[in-house]
Amino acid sequence: MLKAYSVFNDLDLKACEIIKNIGIELELSKEDERPNEEKLLNLLKNNDILIIGVKEKLTKSMLKEVKSKKIIATLSIGVDHIDKYFYENDLIQVINCKTSNVMSVAEHIFTLILSLKKRIIEANNISISGGNRNDLSLRSQDIFECTMGIIGAGKIASEVIKIAKVFNMNILCFTLHPERHLDLLQQDIKFLSLDELLSNSDIITVNIPLDESSKNLISEDKIKLMKKSATFINTSRAEIVDMNALIKYAEENKTFNVGLDIDVENYKEMLSVKRNNVIVTPHIAGVTKEAIERMDTELANNIKKYVEENYE
Repeated sequence: MLKAYSVFNDLDLKACEIIKNIGIELELSKEDERPNEEKLLNLLKNNDILIIGVKEKLTKSMLKEVKSKKIIATLSIGVDHIDKYFYENDLIQVINCKTSNVMSVAEHIFTLILSLKKRIIEANNISISGGNRNDLSLRSQDIFECTMGIIGAGKIASEVIKIAKVFNMNILCFTLHPERHLDLLQQDIKFLSLDELLSNSDIITVNIPLDESSKNLISEDKIKLMKKSATFINTSRAEIVDMNALIKYAEENKTFNVGLDIDVENYKEMLSVKRNNVIVTPHIAGVTKEAIERMDTELANNIKKYVEENYE
């Protein structure tokens, strides 16, 4: 019997039943805290299936404990917390959730856009302090018929495009492989170089995974290409963007808006200052109540499919 361990103690009941019903012995964590590196290594060593999240970092050095077939199942779209050498090991299969929180992230992107353009946070603070609309630092703005530049052309980008069309936006897109996205070309989406997209967009959203090719893709030089009146949204990994340069650009240009949904751990000091044109959420876009339930079930079904196809 295969043994599975979940670092989560609240894995959805339906997901648990899917895993158990194919004869897998499933154990849920009994702790509120996530495992440290030493415990994570022991869990990897002693289980056939390990269910983790983005907080669990699987490093190359851990591979020395892999002596038999393993399934690493991560409750996330992104897999940059798993070292690339895990993918090159014939004993390991990495499984992730590719669709469950796509709409949740797309919704969050537009929540940030509208909050910034309509100056919701600033207006709320003014109202609480007894002020009125004349106290806004800038007038709120519409997003109808704006030009949106989307960096990436995957599932999240596709959902963002659907919503953008409701606002009658002109949609631009940058991807390294436009030939793989003929469906978007058929929708009259314009594919541009990154520089062209940054220069011509009123609203820019980053929707790509973090890897060696995307790290610091939005460098200081790229940031300077953006309009001083643009709105920049990043719900992907913070490391894709030069954060210091981005915040500096926002400080220098009060009409430049920034919306971030990132792991804030490494940027606490930088983001501790309240700015009317910067909104930050602590990487919550993809973890709505509904998204988590869908992700649990999707991951369980993906485990089930792989086990049935590859284990006797």
